[in-house]
Amino acid sequence: MRISLADEALADFETATDWYLEEQAFAAADDFADEFERALTLLARFPELGAAGRHKTRAFTLPKFPYSLIYRVFPDHIRIIAVANHSRRPGYWAGRR
Repeated sequence: MRISLADEALADFETATDWYLEEQAFAAADDFADEFERALTLLARFPELGAAGRHKTRAFTLPKFPYSLIYRVFPDHIRIIAVANHSRRPGYWAGRR
């Protein structure tokens, strides 16, 4: 199944990666990017894998990092609307499309 990222989700991903790089945690930045790609591959194969949430969303937690991919499943694609840091206010992404 095709996956698309909202601009805000891409910004979330870049912010997280930048944080690891600023902390000079270069291996963690690479691992985060790899984990993100693995999650996208899994979701493309198994769209219902994440836990059902509010606002017709699903959440898939990255196993090694304190982030979840918040997404919506449509008949022909998956839309990632947030790469949500677990330290942020829950549901801050609720108005995203």
